[in-house]
Amino acid sequence: MPVEKDAAQAQGLSRQAARGGVALVVRQIVTQALTLVGGLALLRFLQPEDLALYAVIAILRDWYALVADLGLGATLIRCSEPLARAQQRGLWSLQCLVSLAVALALTLADPWAVANFGWPAPYAGVLTLVGWGLLLVPFRAVPAVLLQQRLALDRFALIEVSESVAFVAVALGGAIAGWGSWAIAWGVVARFATGALVANALCRWPIGWCWPWQVHFSWRLGLAYQAGNLLTLLKESTLPLLLALVFAPRTVGYLKWALTVALLPLVLPLSLDRLFFPLLSRVRDEPEQLRRWVVRSVQANCLVVVWLCALLAVLAEPLVRSVLGSQWQPALPYFYGLLPTSLAFAPVFALIQAYQAQGRPQVNFALNCGWLGLLWLGTWLAVPAIGPMGFVAASLAVHIASLALMAMAARDFRINFLRELWPLAVAGTLATLAGFALTRLLSLPDLPRLALVGVAVSTVYAAGLWLLWRNVLEQGVLALRAGFGTEPPEAGSSVG
Repeated sequence: MPVEKDAAQAQGLSRQAARGGVALVVRQIVTQALTLVGGLALLRFLQPEDLALYAVIAILRDWYALVADLGLGATLIRCSEPLARAQQRGLWSLQCLVSLAVALALTLADPWAVANFGWPAPYAGVLTLVGWGLLLVPFRAVPAVLLQQRLALDRFALIEVSESVAFVAVALGGAIAGWGSWAIAWGVVARFATGALVANALCRWPIGWCWPWQVHFSWRLGLAYQAGNLLTLLKESTLPLLLALVFAPRTVGYLKWALTVALLPLVLPLSLDRLFFPLLSRVRDEPEQLRRWVVRSVQANCLVVVWLCALLAVLAEPLVRSVLGSQWQPALPYFYGLLPTSLAFAPVFALIQAYQAQGRPQVNFALNCGWLGLLWLGTWLAVPAIGPMGFVAASLAVHIASLALMAMAARDFRINFLRELWPLAVAGTLATLAGFALTRLLSLPDLPRLALVGVAVSTVYAAGLWLLWRNVLEQGVLALRAGFGTEPPEAGSSVG
C-alpha cells in the first residue's frame, strides 16, 4: 500500500508539473512574441541612451523585489499547508511599508541620478514616477505566492502575459508619440497596475492590514534566501549603476542591449524555475525522485537554451542590418562575446533550485559570492585596459564559479553532466554551422530569408537531437502525456 500511495503521489506531481510546464511554455511563447515585436519597434524609436535609463529602472525594480518581502515569499511557497490569513496579510503589509520607503527614496535620488549618470534634462522625474508606481506591486504579491504554492501555474502565467501586453502597448504607443524615456517609465507603471488587477481577479484573498512582526514567519530562512539574491543584484548592478559612472550613456546602452539579447535564451529556464522550485521542494526527502527531477530540469533548460543560442548566433547580425538599424551595430561585438554566458547559466539555474528546495541556501550564497568576486575583479583589471570589452571578459570569467557548482552537484546528486548533455552540444554546433553556411548563400538578407534560415537551424537541431537523444525525448513525451492523463506512464521509466 505505501508503494501504491507513493506512485499515486508521484503521478499527481507529474500531472501538475506537466500542466504547469505547458502553461509556462505557452506563457513564454506569447510573452516573448510580444516582447520581440514590441522590442523591435521600440528600438526603432529609442536611442541607446534610453536603453541605459531602462537598465537603471530594471535593476532598481529588482532591488525593490529583494527587500520587499525579505525572502518570505520563497519560504511561503515551500509550505505544504495552506497559508494562514495572518501570513497573507503580514506579507502584504510588509511590502506596502517597503514600497512607500522606496518611493520616497527614489524621489529624493532623482536629481542626483540625472546629474551623475549624464542623463539629458528631460529624464528628470522618470525615477520618481516609477518609484510611486511601486505602490501597486504589493497587491500582486500575495496572489502570486498563493498560485505558485498551489502549482496553479496556468493561472499564474496569465498574470505575466497580461503584464507584458500592458508594458508593450503603453511603451510602444508612447515611443511612437515621441515620449522617449517617459514611454518606458509609463510602460513599467502600466505593468505594475495590470499585474495587480489580474492577480486579484484570478486569486481572491482576505486583504487587510497586519503588522508583519506580529506574524510567525521563517525570517531566518527568508533572509538566507535573499542573501544569495543580494549578491546576484550586486553583480547585475555593475553595468547599469557602477559602469554608468565611467562610460557615457550611449556605451552603457550598447552593453545593455548586448547583454539583454545574449541572455534572451534564459527567459524560459527562469520561468520554469517557478515550476521546478515547488516541485523539487515536494520530493526533497526522496533521493531518487529528487535526482530524477534535477536531471530533467537541467535537460529542459539546456534543450531550449542551446537551440536559442544557435538561432541568435546566426541571425543577430543580419537582423541588426535589416531590421533594427545601424545605430545598434556597434553593440554586436559585445553581444557575440556575451552569448556563451547563457550556455553556462542554463544548467546552473536548475541546480540552484535543487539546492534551494533542499533548504540549503548557503550554496546559492557561496556561488553568488564567487560570481560577484570574479566579476568585480575582472572588471577592475580589464576595463581600464580594454574599455567596454573588459566588462565582456569579466562576465565570462564568472563561470569559473559555475563549473565549481556543477562539480559539487555531480557528486551530491550523482549526475554525469557530460553523459546527459553531450548530444545537445553536438546538435547545437551542427545547427549553428548549418545556419552560418546558409546565410553565406543568401546575400542581401530580408525577413523571409531570415525566417528560412531560422527554420533550417531549428530543423538541423531537431534532427540531431532525434538521432542522438531519441530515448530522452521519447521519455519526455510520455511523461507529458501521462501528466495530462492521456496515457499512463511506463513502469520504471526514468531520465538519466
